[in-house]
Amino acid sequence: MTSLEEWGVPLAVLGMLLLTLFMVAVLNRYQAHQALVSTAVHRLEKGLAGIAGALDGLTGVPLSKELRVTLRSEIMARYLKIQRLCRRYPGIADRVREAENAVSAQGAAPQGGVGPIESEQVMRRMIFALDQLSGLIACGDMLQPVPGDVRVVFRRELGERRAEVLARYYLVEASRCESSGQVRRARGKLTTLMQMLRQRGPGTAFVRELHHEAEAALAALTERQLNPDSTTGGIGAV
Repeated sequence: MTSLEEWGVPLAVLGMLLLTLFMVAVLNRYQAHQALVSTAVHRLEKGLAGIAGALDGLTGVPLSKELRVTLRSEIMARYLKIQRLCRRYPGIADRVREAENAVSAQGAAPQGGVGPIESEQVMRRMIFALDQLSGLIACGDMLQPVPGDVRVVFRRELGERRAEVLARYYLVEASRCESSGQVRRARGKLTTLMQMLRQRGPGTAFVRELHHEAEAALAALTERQLNPDSTTGGIGAV
């Protein structure tokens, strides 16, 4: 019969082997957990960077205080979640504090509409930013709960600002084209604007007024071409 002394070395080896397997399992679980945390943090980073970038790109667009506070609060909520997930995240306390200050700093929307748009590239960036924010609010992928009826109001506001950006850009471009003798291009700018407003503009009184403005500009352009001696001003005078 084998004595315990004879099993001593094999039992010690078996114990070390079991301990090693246990430590490997713990390490694997830890690494899996860290991978999940890293993925979640990366998703939060990407989302808040998108919101912040969109807001920064819309400085010339008068968004309501309620909408801006909601979006800035969402940025803060995402930083707070990053802080909970990863306390060693670089500079997270400062980022949370900056996000809180940004929420408190939101004032009333500036008077007037969309300001001058320098180029087509700027216009497209603004449209992209507005669509990005509208998509975020529509899909509901927000840490801060927003009631459904409020989402509808915010999306309508973003849709109106989108239509206004298009109108301000294309009406100015049409006037510029007419002034340089490119009447066909001017007409094309106006018809493009009307088509965009019909297809994507929300059916509000504000957007209908923008459409009427484009129609009036096109009618005035046609009148000037048919009656060159007319005293009617250019598109910008409509």
